[in-house]
Amino acid sequence: MDNQLPKPLIIAIALIQGILLTLLYQSVEHQVWPGTAPTWLTALVTFVITLPLLTLLSITQTNAKATVKYLLPFTLLLSTLGAYVGYQQEPAELINNGGVIAIFCFTGLIAAFKALMYVQQYISNERISYSSLFKLSWRNFIIFGECWLFVLIFWAILHLGAGLFAVLEIEFFNQLLSKDWFVIPVLNLAFGFAIIVFRNITFTVDNIFTILQTLIKFLLPALTVVSLGFLATLPFTGLDTLWKTGTGSMLVMWLQALTLFFVNAVYQDASHERPYHHILHRLIFIGVAVLPIYSLISFYGLWLRIDQYGLTVDRCWAVLICLLLACFSFGYLIGIIKKRDAWLATLSQVNIAMGVVVMVVMLLVNSPILNFQSIAASSQLSRLHDGKVSYEQFDYQYFDHALGRQGYLALQALKTELAVSAPEKVVMIDRMYINHENIAEDDLTLEDFNTLVTYWPNKSDFPQALIQEVYREKLKNEWATYRGNNYYFIAQDLNADNALDFIVIEENNYSTSANLWFLEDNQWQSQYMQTSNPNDSKFIKDFLLNNNVEVSQPKWQNLKIGDLTFRAALD
Repeated sequence: MDNQLPKPLIIAIALIQGILLTLLYQSVEHQVWPGTAPTWLTALVTFVITLPLLTLLSITQTNAKATVKYLLPFTLLLSTLGAYVGYQQEPAELINNGGVIAIFCFTGLIAAFKALMYVQQYISNERISYSSLFKLSWRNFIIFGECWLFVLIFWAILHLGAGLFAVLEIEFFNQLLSKDWFVIPVLNLAFGFAIIVFRNITFTVDNIFTILQTLIKFLLPALTVVSLGFLATLPFTGLDTLWKTGTGSMLVMWLQALTLFFVNAVYQDASHERPYHHILHRLIFIGVAVLPIYSLISFYGLWLRIDQYGLTVDRCWAVLICLLLACFSFGYLIGIIKKRDAWLATLSQVNIAMGVVVMVVMLLVNSPILNFQSIAASSQLSRLHDGKVSYEQFDYQYFDHALGRQGYLALQALKTELAVSAPEKVVMIDRMYINHENIAEDDLTLEDFNTLVTYWPNKSDFPQALIQEVYREKLKNEWATYRGNNYYFIAQDLNADNALDFIVIEENNYSTSANLWFLEDNQWQSQYMQTSNPNDSKFIKDFLLNNNVEVSQPKWQNLKIGDLTFRAALD
C-alpha cells in the first residue's frame, strides 16, 4: 500500500486546499466577495472541501485520473446544490437560516461517502458486492475519523507549546496561533499527513472494523429480543399508550433503524453465512421479517400528527426517513418470502440498490425538489386558508425561526391578505424581519432611536432631556436589542396633580413592559409599572392613533400603617 500513495501529491493537495480555504475565510472576515454572497460562498466552500477530501481518501499511484474523472462531476453537482442552499440564506440582512447549512453539511457528507465507495468499487474493476461496499464505507469512515482525531491532538499540542512559551513571556507562538493564514493551512497539512499515515496501515483500520463488528454481533440478538418483546406486548397496551409519549414514532423508527444497521453489519456477504447458532439465527430471521410492522406503525403515527397539525420540517424528515426504512424492511421481507433461508442474497441486492437511493435522496433534500422548508410553508398556509387554524392561532414565529427564506417569502405574500383581516399581524411580521444592516447595535444614534418611537399625544410634550436619558439607558444595557422593538412615549396625568407624567412603553412580539419616568433631585429616574395584557395585544400604536388612552382608578386602594404602605396588585 505504501508505494501506491503519491505522498508529494497528497501534501500538495492538502496545502492548496488550506490556502484556498484561508482566502475564503478572509473574504468573510473582511466582507469582500465571495464572503458577501452566500450563494457563491457556499458553492465554493463545498467544492474546495469536497473534491480534495474525497481525492485524498481514494487516490493512488495508478488511479489518479480515474478518481478525478468520476469525483469531479459529483463534486460539481454537490457544489451546485451548495449554491442553492446558500441562496436560501438570502436576503442575508433579514433572515438567519443557519440550520439549512448544518443539514447540508450532514446530508452532503453522507452523499459524498456513498459516492466515494461506489467510485472506489467501480475503478477497482472488481464485481460490485455489498460486502466490498460495506468494507470500503467503514474503512473511509474510520480513516476520516482517525485523521480528525490526529488533527485535534496536533492542535492541542501546538496550544500547549504556545502556553508554555507564554509562561516565559514569549507571546510569538500565541499570536501565531490566532492567525487564520497560519492555522488553516497548517491543519490541512496535518490532515494530509494523517491521510498518508492511516491509509498506509489499513490493516489496523480493518482490525478496528472487525472489533466493532464483533461487538455488534453480540448486540444484535439482544436488540432483536427487545424488538420482538415490544411487538408482543403492543396488542395488549394499544397504540394510544405509545402516542402519549409524544415521541412514539421516533422511538419506533430508532428501533427499526438500529435493527437494520446491526443486521447489515453482521450479515454482509453470502447466503450460506451463519454467524449464530441456528436458534439465534432463526430469531433474527423473525425479527427482520416483522420490521415492516414498525414502518406501518410509524406511518400511522406520522399521519395522525400531520392530519392534526400539518407538515413541518421535522415531520418532512420523519416521513422521508420512514420511507427509506420501509424500503429496506419490505425489500428484506420480499426476499424472505421468496427465498426463505437464502434471503441473504436478496439482502445484498437490496442494500446495493438502496445505497444509490439514499445517496440520491441526500442530494435531493438540498434541491428545490425536496425543499422541506418550502413544503412545510405550503402545508401551514393551506391549513390557514382552509380554516383549520385562525389568524390568531397561526404560528407566525415558526416561519421566522424554522423556514428561513421560504418562511420569509410566504409571510411577505401573506401580508397583503392580513392587511385587511388582521393588520396587527402585519406589524408583527415586520418586526421579525428588521434589516440587520440598517441599524447597528454598537452605533445606534439618537436619530436611529427616534425612528423606533411613537410619541403621544405630541413629541413636544416630552422634555428633550428625558428622550436623551431613555436613549442612554437603552444604549448602556449591553444585553438589550433594538431589532423588532417599538417604543411608545405617553404623556398623561396619572395622579391628578394637573401635571403630565411620562410613561415609556417597550413592545415587541414577545412582551410589553412599561416604566414611569420622573425627575428626582434634577435627575431622571424610572420605576417599573406592572402590565396587564389579557388579550396579548402586540400593537399598541393602533390604540394611540385612535386616541384610545384613558386613566382609570385602581379597584383597591392602598393600606397605610404608620410608615408602611401596602398596595394590592389585583386590578
